[in-house]
Amino acid sequence: MALDLKTKKVSIQEYVRSLENLHDKLKSLSEHNNALDPKLAEYAFVPLSHVFREAKVFPVRVVEIALGCLNILIVKGWRDQMVPKMVKQLMMLLPFLASGSPSKPNIKKVNEELATAAFECMIGLFQVSGNIDESLRETESAPALGYAVTVMLDGVKESPSLRVRLAAMTSLNGLIGRLSDHDVLKGFLPGIVSSITIILSAKNQVGSSSKLLVLGLGILQNILVKVLSDDSVGLNGADQKIQDPTISKTNEHGQNSWLEATGSQLKMALANVVQLRYHERLAVRTALSKMCVLILVSCRKSMHQSISMIVDTVVVLYANPDTKGSNQHNILSAFSADTTLLDMLKSSLHDWVTSLPRIVQSNDDTRKQQTMETISAAYMILQSNGVPLDLVNDALASNLKDSISALIERSAGKTILSAPDTAEDMSLAMRSSKGTDRPKTFQAILFGDSSGKETLAHLEDLTKRLLEVPNSSELRTNAVRTLRTSAGHQQLAVMWLCLQMAAVATSDSEELSKYIDLSALESPQTQFLDDLYSFAISILSRSTFDSDSNSWQLQALSLESLAHQALAQQQDFRPELVDSLYPILERLGSSNASLQQHAMTCLNIVSNACEYTSPAALIVENADYLVNAISMKLNTFDISPQAPQVLVMMVRLCGSPLIPYLDDLVESVFSILACYHGYPKLVESLFSVLKAIVEEAGNSTTPLIEGGKDSTTRPKPYKPATMDDVADLFRENRERRDRPPSPLSPPSSPPHRPFAELAASTSDPTKATPTTAEEEEEEEEPTTAPPHEHDLSTLPPAETPSPRPSKTHNIITSITSLTPSHLTSPSPTLRTSLLSLLTTSLPPLSHDTDTFLPLAATLYPYISTRLFSSPAPFPFETLAAAQAMTTLLRCAGDFMKSRTDAEWPRFVKLFKRVEGEMQEEVRASGGRVGGSWWRAWDAVVGCVVGVVRDVGVGEEGEDGVFEILGGYVGGAEEQREEGDKKGGGKRGDGKGGVGVIVRGKRRVGREVMSQERKEEVEQCLEDLNPDFLWLVKERGRVQRGGERLKKPVGPAGLEFGDIEY
Repeated sequence: MALDLKTKKVSIQEYVRSLENLHDKLKSLSEHNNALDPKLAEYAFVPLSHVFREAKVFPVRVVEIALGCLNILIVKGWRDQMVPKMVKQLMMLLPFLASGSPSKPNIKKVNEELATAAFECMIGLFQVSGNIDESLRETESAPALGYAVTVMLDGVKESPSLRVRLAAMTSLNGLIGRLSDHDVLKGFLPGIVSSITIILSAKNQVGSSSKLLVLGLGILQNILVKVLSDDSVGLNGADQKIQDPTISKTNEHGQNSWLEATGSQLKMALANVVQLRYHERLAVRTALSKMCVLILVSCRKSMHQSISMIVDTVVVLYANPDTKGSNQHNILSAFSADTTLLDMLKSSLHDWVTSLPRIVQSNDDTRKQQTMETISAAYMILQSNGVPLDLVNDALASNLKDSISALIERSAGKTILSAPDTAEDMSLAMRSSKGTDRPKTFQAILFGDSSGKETLAHLEDLTKRLLEVPNSSELRTNAVRTLRTSAGHQQLAVMWLCLQMAAVATSDSEELSKYIDLSALESPQTQFLDDLYSFAISILSRSTFDSDSNSWQLQALSLESLAHQALAQQQDFRPELVDSLYPILERLGSSNASLQQHAMTCLNIVSNACEYTSPAALIVENADYLVNAISMKLNTFDISPQAPQVLVMMVRLCGSPLIPYLDDLVESVFSILACYHGYPKLVESLFSVLKAIVEEAGNSTTPLIEGGKDSTTRPKPYKPATMDDVADLFRENRERRDRPPSPLSPPSSPPHRPFAELAASTSDPTKATPTTAEEEEEEEEPTTAPPHEHDLSTLPPAETPSPRPSKTHNIITSITSLTPSHLTSPSPTLRTSLLSLLTTSLPPLSHDTDTFLPLAATLYPYISTRLFSSPAPFPFETLAAAQAMTTLLRCAGDFMKSRTDAEWPRFVKLFKRVEGEMQEEVRASGGRVGGSWWRAWDAVVGCVVGVVRDVGVGEEGEDGVFEILGGYVGGAEEQREEGDKKGGGKRGDGKGGVGVIVRGKRRVGREVMSQERKEEVEQCLEDLNPDFLWLVKERGRVQRGGERLKKPVGPAGLEFGDIEY
């Protein structure tokens, strides 16, 4: 058919189908073992040879299918029985088909499928044949081999198709594996290395496949080991150092010169190749690692110029976490086999350590991490081989400190977040959070960003490596000594290093304590932790308002030191809480969120290490230490805000049992307030302490006064007389009139002494009134007075001793009585806080009337001044003043009636003013309620209700009450008062002045008052005068369009009056 196609007796389509049929048949036969043999392959090759002979005439598809058939014949037919003559023919044919022309090869213009098929045939040829150079021993065959190598290299470099490049590189690799002649390989070495280096260089990696790079590294590995191995060049076993420029005196001068020249060229080429050590693909890094390890093992002497670079590359690849497991054993074995390599690595490690401070200051985060990983890996390799590292250790310790200091300096300008948590929030969190929810790991404060955290992790690893050396105790001692003499960023860096050492020492102590009792031993780790703890306490004992910008970071690291000491000592750390607990709690009040979080974490760790159930339990059981520490600060007029915040947290956590021990603290607080009353922030923080004390005392279930009696009286609700009440009154009068008179008792003579003195001497003999001598004689003489003359039963009973107040009662009374003097502060927020404090303190004090009423009389002018102040205060201040007044009136009862009666017009004026503000606010918000003035108005309504319900009002006051509140419980839309034009308003016989026309007023929607408040107001008005309330509701109903009531017809001579609407 090939001849017919040439003479055009058959069409191309028919010939293609015939070749495809042949390809399918051959492929089917190849799937059966030994179905194809060399004879059958030779027979099938005959028609294919016509196609290859006329390859330029036939279409590309025909040649491509023919090459596919040839590949099957080579691999499955001839296999390893191919004769050298056939190998020589194919070595000339296949490169020609792959390049297009033997004279002017141009791989770019060759069809992709055709070139790929040709290279795949070469791959198959190299797989099944033996040594290619044995088949091409004749001199005339050398050009064919050179041409084949040239075509393969051109396919690797110039082909635009990745498939062609992969096939060409695979065939080249197969050819190198089949060549055994050292001189032939030496001749191909420059060209192959140059071409492959171009492929592997960084500038040509864009768009390169990882498979292509792996194949290229494999080719380099194979040809370098075959050509330049110490065995191949005769250097194996020679007593020659790598650094010596002459390889061996026994070698010929030409061989030495060639090795030197080749080695220098290879060094430049490998400098580009080793950049692949940072490649993202694991396969590429693994291939490079294998190549470098083989060079170290097989070419240590012949490639001595590149060995230092190869050593660095191997360590970098070993340091990579992904590459480490794939070739780890081979790398370690390579270094163990030659001490010269270890010396090179030690020198490189020293250079890396020296350059570390400069590298960490760069903006290349990847380079920083790679450098530290490399240092750590080199350190581990040298340690595993027992290499002394004294100089390297000193350099590493010094440069670690400089590196950390540089990193801290770079991050010094970052924004410090403020802490939103208050003392109440922190105490609530400590009291309610479970043990598993509490943070027990410190957050990084020196390097906040993600790259900084990775850098921090590598620095920690380097520090651990440093502590594994035998003289690590010396390093710890020097670090602590440097800590006390350094300052600024250097001190922070040394402190951070000490903490990493402390973490290792703590873990070692915990591990050993499982098996050995270390309490009686003074180990170097224990001494190091003690020294570090002592320094940390000295830092935390200073004022938290240090002018140094690094102060908060140093304090945070000191808190970490306290935690390490607690973890190391466990329960034995409890006595140290005397000095360490208050500094921890003091940092909880810091405005720096990071420092506050550090303090919280430290407290959690300490409480867990000392085996307390929670941080709250730790604080409660050590409250005496804290009270003493706070007292010392307040007594010295230390006005930092941390002490009040710690005290607030203690009070919240410990509750009322702590309050009796705070009497001296309260006195100190008021002493500071007297001296620094012009500082609103300070005053507010101190009063927050007093408010916490008052609130916890109010929450206590124990009364402040044992046996206290609440005899406060309040007005009774109005109750109109019924017919039953009139009948009972007549019955009582009749019984009193019909009762017989009782006989009069004879008058008794007065005693010798006044009744008061006699009663006092009887109840308390020690307080008897001294008498004169004559009186004593008269008492000694027998008296003839009647028996009833000295009968004490006729005397009035002696007064029972007043109940003794508790210390908590005295403290709360002192706070309540001293607080009003600060209501003149110019700060409205402080005044509001003080009014809230009074609102909280009054109810627990009101359980004993005798002690409370004088205090109430003292407080009333202060509270009323704030309530009726002019100009009008802020709505929140009006709200607090109204609530305080309501509480005072509820606790004091009708004891305040004379005061409220005198100031009743001011109550009405206040209500109208606040009501007007509320109405404007509601209108401005589109009818929505709940604003600041609405809340203030609601509190004023409650205050008016308190006056009526708890104190009582007169008849004039009743009119005012219905005037301002009647409209909110069903009164008319308009309000007015109409009296008799000739005089005052007419009043009927009933209570409340029903003759005065009063109509409730509502200028906004009726639902402005909450339902709960409306029910309270309605109940108050009903208790005051139910008839008047009915009249107000009736008038409101008629005003809203309701039908008037019909006047009933009475009996003869009786006519009902008209209702004035």
